[in-house]
Parts: sequence; C-alpha cells; structure tokens
Amino acid sequence: MKTDLKDKVVLISGGTGGLGSHVTRAFLEAEALVFVSYTKEAYFEGLRQRLAPDSDRLCGVKNNILDDHDVKHMVAEVIEQAGRIDVLSNLVGGFLAGTPITHTSEEQWDKMIALNLKSAVNACRNVLPAMVMQKSGRIINVGAQPGLTGAPGMAAYAASKAALINFTKSLAAEYGSENITANAIIPGTIDTPANRKAMPDADFGSWVTGESLAGITVFYASNLARDINGTVVPVFGKA
Repeated sequence: MKTDLKDKVVLISGGTGGLGSHVTRAFLEAEALVFVSYTKEAYFEGLRQRLAPDSDRLCGVKNNILDDHDVKHMVAEVIEQAGRIDVLSNLVGGFLAGTPITHTSEEQWDKMIALNLKSAVNACRNVLPAMVMQKSGRIINVGAQPGLTGAPGMAAYAASKAALINFTKSLAAEYGSENITANAIIPGTIDTPANRKAMPDADFGSWVTGESLAGITVFYASNLARDINGTVVPVFGKA
C-alpha cells in the first residue's frame, strides 16, 4: 500500500546519525520534503553526499536541540521555507551504561535527561502550535527497551527513556482531538557502526536494522497509521 507522504514536510532531529540517515533516506524515498537538524556542517554535508541523488528534497537547519530558543528559530525557519510541518521525528539521544546508581554522577543524570527527554520536549513544544493550527500532525519518538523494564548499570539511561515514553503517551492524550498523533518506537540494540565497534563480539544478525526502524517510522507518519495514537511499539529484533 502506498503512503501519502509525497510533498509532506518532515522535520527530523538527529537525522545525520546512524539511525537518522536511514530514517532520512526512507522519507526522501517516500517523496517527502525533509528538513534535518544538525550541529556541524560536516555532518549534514556527509549525509547529503550519502543520499544523493535524492538530496534535492533534503534541507538542513543548524541547531542546538537542547536550547529552546534555538529550536524555536529552527521551527520558524522550516515553516518560513515550507509553510507547514506535517511530521516530527525525534531521533536525538544518548547512551550510558556500566555505571551503578551510586556511582552515576549528577552530570551523567542531567546529560541523559537532556539528550533523551529534553531534546524531544523542546522539539514538540515548538512544533505543536503549527500542527494545531493546521489540524494535523504526526510525532514519532524513539525510546529504548530499558525504558520499559529498567536495567542494571544504566538507571539514568533507562529512566530518561521511560520518561520519554510517558511523555509520548501524554502528547497523544492531549492532542489526539486535534488530529495529531504521537507514538513511540522501542528498538532493541540497533545495528549501527558505533554499536558494532562497541560490541564487536555480539551477534549482529539478531539486532534491529536501521532500515527496519526507518520503515516503521514512515508507516507511523503516513495515512495508513492515522488511527494509531499513543502506542508503544516494541521492535526488539531476533534477540
């Protein structure tokens, strides 16, 4: 079944990363107009080169997603260029493991909350007024399996992802009547170059592929998922 994403305006935070490049490619292949936030020009130019020839529908906006004022300007720039924002995909995040609770510093807690929760909150708070005005929108956040269960040695990470999941459910409950849906995808270990380097002896074949997660993200952004709201979708791979 074909989606209705042709010429839709998609804003992706973290679109230049390991998962982000797959999600960005999938939206471009669906013929959407894609805006990607980035922190360094080199990251965006690298993404553009990897995604050629589809990159003619790819736009970049330099941005600090943790600075609410900066995010406000980013959203305003996208709307000025494209007139609307139909889809928000929040992919910014960070990981911390191997640290017992008693040895997890305040700085580490703050970093996990900032990268995994505040980043999405800033993006949603600033995009939502435009979505409310146009009476439509799709928000897709990315959680993590420890956010559902907790995990030893990664309390800060798990707690921040649990907060993101609950935030997504609150978004869905608060804005569903405005024809705005919010859903969370919960991957297991994602097959990225960084994860392969960190866990060289793991069974990569059991991990979740970026292509798979990108396809699910595009589905939740499309008309095919218009009646799905507030869900938490486990995508754990073959583990």
